[in-house]
Amino acid sequence: MTRRELDVPRTTHTALDAFTLLSKKWHPVVVAVLHHHESLGFNGLLEAIPDLSGKVLTDTLEALRDAGLVERTVVSESPLRVEYELTEAGAELEPVFDDLGAWGERHLEAATPTILLADADRRITDLYGQWLTDRYTVARAHTADDVDRYLRESIDVVVYDEGLPGVSAADVPAAVGAGCRTILLVGDRPELDLLEIECDDVRRKPIVRETLLEAIDDQLRRRGESADDRERGSLVAKRSLLESVYSQDHLTRQAAYRDLESRLEALVDGLEE
Repeated sequence: MTRRELDVPRTTHTALDAFTLLSKKWHPVVVAVLHHHESLGFNGLLEAIPDLSGKVLTDTLEALRDAGLVERTVVSESPLRVEYELTEAGAELEPVFDDLGAWGERHLEAATPTILLADADRRITDLYGQWLTDRYTVARAHTADDVDRYLRESIDVVVYDEGLPGVSAADVPAAVGAGCRTILLVGDRPELDLLEIECDDVRRKPIVRETLLEAIDDQLRRRGESADDRERGSLVAKRSLLESVYSQDHLTRQAAYRDLESRLEALVDGLEE
């Protein structure tokens, strides 16, 4: 029996072959990184691509070299140092990435909210990412440079740890802009100075999957609310967290807490007028 061919034009067959080559998890990532950096050594590639192991990178580079997309150049023999760069065929993929990126911005990002997870501990961002990837586009930041880079992109909600090195928790809300919602994660016994941070929500660690999803969904639902409603929601979240940690007697003796109560009262009165 003769094997039937897929009933599409020959050029479509070729396009599908190209998609198959680039459908491997790390193949397009390595190509994209080399587009950006032009050439990198093995360790440079590992540094530029989070969560990629040395063995997987070795296998990926070998496959891309076999496909004629990447070439290896020996820079020095002793000590041995090599660099990888795209071949002419690999470089010709750049407009393909540009077109796919433009298509994604039109059709994917509008439909799927992007959540930025910012924590120095990669194990934490990996765990949270596993909880979220079935419903959101997830980005991970582990350093101040990562945060700066991602905050220049379109992010819907930032979930960030108060102790991220090099990042002031108080500066994040201003950096992301009014269109992005912010969820601050704090330790088990937060200080009252968290009241000075203008985040939309604040949650205690450790956080469980259901709580994180609830917090993110709530922030996405509240997009577009008035400035007063947004401030009121932030203050209510902070008050609720503090009241779960400290006694009411202790809190009422704190000027910062009394100020929070006054601001809430003023916002409620404004809504009733």
